[in-house]
Amino acid sequence: MHYSDTAIFCDLDGTLFDHTGAVSEKNRAAITDYTRSGGLFAISTGRCPSNMLCYLNGVDFNAPCIVLNGAGIYDCSRKSYLYTTFADRDALAAVLRFVRKEFPAANLQVYTPEDILYVSPRETLNIPFWELHRTSRFVSIEEAERDSWFKALVFGKPEELHQVDQWIESSGLCERFDRVFASTDIVPGSCYLELLPKGINKGSALAICRTLEPFRGRTFFGTGDYNNDLEMLGEADFACVPVNGHPDALKIADIVLPSNDDSALAALIERIPSLQS
Repeated sequence: MHYSDTAIFCDLDGTLFDHTGAVSEKNRAAITDYTRSGGLFAISTGRCPSNMLCYLNGVDFNAPCIVLNGAGIYDCSRKSYLYTTFADRDALAAVLRFVRKEFPAANLQVYTPEDILYVSPRETLNIPFWELHRTSRFVSIEEAERDSWFKALVFGKPEELHQVDQWIESSGLCERFDRVFASTDIVPGSCYLELLPKGINKGSALAICRTLEPFRGRTFFGTGDYNNDLEMLGEADFACVPVNGHPDALKIADIVLPSNDDSALAALIERIPSLQS
């Protein structure tokens, strides 16, 4: 089979990963066959590059990846960003200070060009959430403000995050960054609020990828399961969603795939030749 006129952009949690955070052998083999036959396989994730790479040993991705929910496009072969957009650090820091004061048990993270920074005290650490972000280190909010921020993340109880969102609205900060509520089945029952650069998402990054030399003229298959994938799914030529996906993602799916526990990516790759004919 030949895939030289196609590119797949694939989400991780809930899509490429099964519920344990692993990539099935069936997915690995299918991706290798796809790339060796001319296809471009890229990751599209909310994670930063260093954390993404921790989980992808043996996965044959061969193209620049969308990271940080669209705030960056990263070339893993060159270990450098091709594109970046930074958030309004002052506005995000104001939110984090409010959360520290009102909800001290919440876990707070800041994503910078070099690292994931934990700006919560060690004694409030949620261990499964910490383990999910292996490159994290502890600093104060003030120390974190010495660097540029791609995004910030608030991990806590749903009712607390709702109150944080209300405070953002009442404080007039909602026009200075975008907010995305999300969860991951790797940390059961988790809920978090991402604070992102205004107007930036996986879809805006996918539009930029269309202009990059490796991707020009290819048919794009966007594959994801959750609300932070919606813009990417809308921008792609084919929106591909595992059956376990969020209802809003399934509504706009061109292709419904098996679940992430049933090697969704292998099923997509198997279908691509018939979609191209």
